[in-house]
Amino acid sequence: MTQPPKNISALMCELSVALADLSEKMSNLSVTLENHYLESGAAEPVAMLEAARETIEKARGG
Repeated sequence: MTQPPKNISALMCELSVALADLSEKMSNLSVTLENHYLESGAAEPVAMLEAARETIEKARGG
């Protein structure tokens, strides 16, 4: 059975829901990774910290 074509409003609504879901999953992943890192007690090299800061700034659009 073929689906009828959707209008742009319905597609934008689906996209919005999908992005909200992705955002929640990424947030959960971030928290999980941070907790895992904190529990590991590993020391981080300065270069790794700087790379992480640069990545965060790029993600923020800065």
